[in-house]
Amino acid sequence: MQYISLLKEPFWYGETNLCQFSDYPCRINGGGVFLCTSGNATITTGLLENVIEQNAEMIILPGTTLCMVSTSENFSVRAFSFSKDLYDKVSLRLGTSFAQYLRDAPIYVYQEEELLANAHTWMNMAELIYKHENDFTVLMQQNFLQNYLLYLFHWCESHIEQRVGRYTRKQERFHQFLSLLDIYCQEHRDVAFYADKLCVTPRYLRLITNECSSFESPKEIIDKRFILEIKVLLQSTELTIQEIAEKLHFPDLSYFGRFFKRHTGLSATEYRKNKFIP
Repeated sequence: MQYISLLKEPFWYGETNLCQFSDYPCRINGGGVFLCTSGNATITTGLLENVIEQNAEMIILPGTTLCMVSTSENFSVRAFSFSKDLYDKVSLRLGTSFAQYLRDAPIYVYQEEELLANAHTWMNMAELIYKHENDFTVLMQQNFLQNYLLYLFHWCESHIEQRVGRYTRKQERFHQFLSLLDIYCQEHRDVAFYADKLCVTPRYLRLITNECSSFESPKEIIDKRFILEIKVLLQSTELTIQEIAEKLHFPDLSYFGRFFKRHTGLSATEYRKNKFIP
């Protein structure tokens, strides 16, 4: 079983159990496509929890914060990954609604044999391109990813329209709120900032989160996403705890320590020691 190399190579193919994402969150600079061939796993993307099972395909876009919460012993996926630069080159024509749809609904379970066979065909092509390098490899990688995304867009287009049509106004705003958190959580933790970005009042944002997130307040959701960001920095960087506190605009290290322990039950040092995987 290989480790998936989402960060080290512009394009990669392999079979993996994704064990390097177990128990700790990691921000993925690149993107990936996972086709589950056996077992099952629960994987969070940002604050959303997703279950991937046999014959399900999961798509991870660049910038996603990923964590595998639980997994069966026989969990395995076929996977290919791609860099953010490669994704940016081929995705411009597809629009933001397509990317938002993939972030909101990253998993599809294939029940149709023909569609499942198509998914394996794409994996076979990814394997062929990855394992047989030549003078045209970079161009082949770019064309492959573009063709895959165009195929996916054509197949998902009706689903996108149906999904968008089913959203209430509050649900649309809630998903926009989560997307804004992914972008701005390192810089802004106040409710008013996000309410202003959404062109709503803080009170109305509270109504949105009450309806769409089991009565969590906007501040609770912001803090939850911010704690996730701290965990990523503790686990995936060599920054000192002092440097992390400064990067995230805490007034001092003591306040940072109290904030983290109040939300996790551990000090930042304990968390890094217990959870960090080099």
